[in-house]
Amino acid sequence: MVFVLREIPLSPRKRAFILAPAAALSLFLCASPDAAAQSVLRDANGDGTIEILAFGDSITYGVGDGTMPGQYVPDITDRGPPRGYPLRLSGMLGLPVVNAGVPGEEVVGIGVLEPGVDRFPEVVVGSAADVVIIKEGVNDAVHIQPAAAISEAIQKMINVGRAEGKSVVIATLAPPTGNHASLRPFTESYSASIRELAILNSLPLVDTEALFVANCPILEACAYYNLPEGLHPNTIGYDAITEAVAAALAG
Repeated sequence: MVFVLREIPLSPRKRAFILAPAAALSLFLCASPDAAAQSVLRDANGDGTIEILAFGDSITYGVGDGTMPGQYVPDITDRGPPRGYPLRLSGMLGLPVVNAGVPGEEVVGIGVLEPGVDRFPEVVVGSAADVVIIKEGVNDAVHIQPAAAISEAIQKMINVGRAEGKSVVIATLAPPTGNHASLRPFTESYSASIRELAILNSLPLVDTEALFVANCPILEACAYYNLPEGLHPNTIGYDAITEAVAAALAG
């Protein structure tokens, strides 16, 4: 399921939050030739538009978005419309962002859903996207997939994206906490492998794990999560992820 996200009206508070980093990003790109040269925001296919495709699971889709810190969220059963960081990124950069997130998807997959490594070519090959962001893996921890399997699958995705002439950005995983804290050792191993892939392939990295850990010394009380659910970010968490993605895109 693929959604094309468009900019929507924002509250004054949200607009102030988004416009400030957007202005900073614009100045960064315009003022520094070296920085602009490193940016992956380029019209790779020459169609006159820079389009971004966000590929992943429920955190790409935006499950859990809309709640604020302090709200009690023991579980999330209603995934709602697609939103999350792709919607914010589209508004921040003024570019089309395709939300190709599928809640519950696994990279390798042994469940009922098509695994991400198989779905990726179906979504990316022949698409108009110039930039592809890969951000998923937490659901594989439920089935205790080894980090080597995740690394191999994401490398396959990287190869497909590059063969199609796309710029590829990869992201580590927010460390699960609260009711999902048992998954953390596995997601940490996946994130370590993803960092290695970024180095080996010379790719921009969105280090979501480092971002959350740096700003939340006590993850169980982290203001970025729906708590005690502890798997999906809330509104503030998705705001933070968006800024990190924008920074990676800017080089």
